[in-house]
Amino acid sequence: MRTKSEARKDAIMSVALEVFREVGFDAASMSQIAARVGGSKATLYNYFSSKEELLLEAMLHSAEQHAENVLQLLQTEGDFSQQLHSFVASLLTLVNAPETVEILRVAISVGGTTDVGRRFYESGTQHVWTEISSKLQEEIKKGSLRDVDADRMAMHLRCLCEAEMIRNLLGAHQRMSASEAREKADCIIDIFLHAYGSTR
Repeated sequence: MRTKSEARKDAIMSVALEVFREVGFDAASMSQIAARVGGSKATLYNYFSSKEELLLEAMLHSAEQHAENVLQLLQTEGDFSQQLHSFVASLLTLVNAPETVEILRVAISVGGTTDVGRRFYESGTQHVWTEISSKLQEEIKKGSLRDVDADRMAMHLRCLCEAEMIRNLLGAHQRMSASEAREKADCIIDIFLHAYGSTR
């Protein structure tokens, strides 16, 4: 059962992400976030030591929630290629969502002056792909994939899934429909299994 303090912290992080997406990191203030949450700036500092720490924890919390949902698609029973397709289609929808693009822009904007971007990469996004690498290693043992380095496989799959990220970050973004995500997932899975699928 969640405590009142945990619920309050979650609410602060959710509102903070909204503010950071809307106005950017530099323009956002702890006072502005506190006002929208409904409390004082001092309350925010009871949970987070700085605006940078609030941004990092909010991004990690959001990423963890989405990661659980997406990774669950690889834990179901059945044909591996179908599992992979469901995972990729869901991931494409997530990484191409305007909200994701907006918060990544914020993370990039502070990457040169703080360690927030690096810590988010190491503790958030990289964790997901480590889990995927473990799943690919399991499929190698089952004979579904060729016996090559699973980390390299995961890196190549990630590159395929994030191929449009630069376009999105530069503002040439269009929301991806569910049908488009499935079509792109078909293409990605074809490429990935052509390269790494077992020939046995």
